[in-house]
Amino acid sequence: MYSQNRVLVPKVARAFSRVASTNLALLEDLGTGAPPPHGAVYTTHSQSAGRGQGHNRWHSSPGANLTLSVLLRPDRLTVDHLLPLTQFVALAVASTVQTYLPEGEVAVKWPNDVYVGRQKIAGILLQNGLRGTQLQWTVAGIGLNVNERDFPEPLARSATSLSQYLGKPLSLAAVQTTLFDALSARYELLATRRHSELHQAYQERLHRRGEWVTFEVIATGEQLRARVEGVEADGRLLLQTETTSHRFAQQEVRWLA
Repeated sequence: MYSQNRVLVPKVARAFSRVASTNLALLEDLGTGAPPPHGAVYTTHSQSAGRGQGHNRWHSSPGANLTLSVLLRPDRLTVDHLLPLTQFVALAVASTVQTYLPEGEVAVKWPNDVYVGRQKIAGILLQNGLRGTQLQWTVAGIGLNVNERDFPEPLARSATSLSQYLGKPLSLAAVQTTLFDALSARYELLATRRHSELHQAYQERLHRRGEWVTFEVIATGEQLRARVEGVEADGRLLLQTETTSHRFAQQEVRWLA
C-alpha cells in the first residue's frame, strides 16, 4: 500500500520577506522536533544566499520572481531511483513556463535547468536526505524568473524571464498556482512508478538534443565537440563525437557553446 505521500499538494507553510535561502530554512526546520510535512513550501520575497547547481549563485531582484522550496517525501524511493525525482521537478517547471509561453521553445538543460531557446529562465536545486539506501526527504529549491528585468552582466545575454519574453508583468500568485498544479500532476507519475513516462518526457524536452555542442571535460580541461544524444537511465549525459560515444555524470562535464 502507498502512504498518503502518494499525492502532492504544495502548500505555503512559511513566507519570508528576506532569508538567506529557502532551502537552508527548510533544511533547518527538518532538524527540529516538529519538521514540516510533505508538500510544505517555503517562499521568500528576497534571498541573499540562493544558489543553483555546483557553486553557481542565483540572481533574483526582490519581489520580482518565484523563489521557493518544496519538501517532498516520496514513498519507498531508493537512492538508485533519484533520476525520476529530478525529472519530475524539471518537467513541472518546464510545463509551467510553457503554459505562459505556448510558442516558446521550452527545454530542460541537463540535468535540470529550464531554458527558453538559448536563455535560462529557471533553475532547480535538489538536496536529499537518505537513511541507508532509502530516500527520507528531498528539498526542491526552485527559482523561476517571472518579472525579472534587471539581469546583471553576463546574465543579460544568457537569461530571460516570462515578463521579458512577453513584454508585460505577470501575477506571481497566478504563476505560483500554475507551478503548484504542475508539480502535483507530475508527482503522480513519480508516486505511481511511471518512471519510463517521466524519462520519455524528459528526453523530449532535452535542451539541444540532436545538436552539436562544445563541452569541457572538467577533469582534464579538454574541449569536446559532440552531439547531444540524450540522457541514460542512470542520469548520465550521452554524447557522440564523430567516432566515439561518451557518457558523463554531473560535475564531469561543462557546457561551453
